[in-house]
Amino acid sequence: METTPFFIFLFIHLSSLILGFGSVLVTDLYGLLWVRDRVRFTQVVSVSGITEYFIWAGWIGMVAAGIPLAILKGEIDNLMIIKLFFVVLIGINGVLLHFLHKKVGRYQKGEHVPDLFMFRLMLSLGVSQLSWWSALLIGFLHRHVSTVINWPDMPWLASGLILGILLVIWGIGEIFLRKTV
Repeated sequence: METTPFFIFLFIHLSSLILGFGSVLVTDLYGLLWVRDRVRFTQVVSVSGITEYFIWAGWIGMVAAGIPLAILKGEIDNLMIIKLFFVVLIGINGVLLHFLHKKVGRYQKGEHVPDLFMFRLMLSLGVSQLSWWSALLIGFLHRHVSTVINWPDMPWLASGLILGILLVIWGIGEIFLRKTV
């Protein structure tokens, strides 16, 4: 596994991680600054419109380099299945965030963003952070602790439970916040 192609793909993978996840952190930092009334809402919208391209470029680069890395590794263990679940979740959530970003233009001044919209946005941002950090941690464990980690015993069940919990949170928020609209 420690071959020249491996290190080339690893470099691309890590460079893409820095680009994508770094852009996520910048975007979320601006969102946090807006919540704390440190920047204007229009700045958050502007920054997120720019960083969205870098996030997608980073995610696509990670996936494009990750496929050959998995092939060179020769096997996908249980923890890697969960990492792949988080990578897919990042992509799906990114599409949802893209559509939320398109709708955010309705609230350009940010004086009144409806609670239901804020809930959807905060949930998507939380899913984003959870997924990026989890994939990063699992990647670190595989590189620096062990290349094969066969736990949890049922990775598909663990992935399904994580997805189920997120869907329940989403459903509860939708039900309760729709009633207040």
